[in-house]
Amino acid sequence: MSLLTPTAAHFRKAAASSPQQACVMVYRDDHRTLLWDDKLAGPVDTAAHPVPLDECLTLDHDQFDALQDAIRADLPVHGALTIDRRLDGLYEFSATPECRAAAGTARLAFDHREYTAFVLAVRHREFERSTFFSPIPVEGAVSMN
Repeated sequence: MSLLTPTAAHFRKAAASSPQQACVMVYRDDHRTLLWDDKLAGPVDTAAHPVPLDECLTLDHDQFDALQDAIRADLPVHGALTIDRRLDGLYEFSATPECRAAAGTARLAFDHREYTAFVLAVRHREFERSTFFSPIPVEGAVSMN
């Protein structure tokens, strides 16, 4: 099965982020969740060009939901992804060694404002899987409203 390689337009960022602000970008489809740093976007129009998957961290939905649960409960993040505060003050997202084969080797670095916007979005449930899908109208379907 071949999966869609999303463009930047397919990703979402926290509502608290301004349009020009770099931030943690999240993409969810039926099979996976991708995390990407839009600061990695090149000069090419990324809205129409696929985001390189080697710039993303790829998690299954259970792994991303566990990450969100830990953030909401103010607990340390364990599992497929680590979030470490570096000496330079940036927050680095990376796959744990045992998950790198599936999640990827990208290391995504975010400043305090970017990280805080992501945490607030998680707490406000902006990245819930259901928010990424809209029902596809079925011809001849009857509305129950």
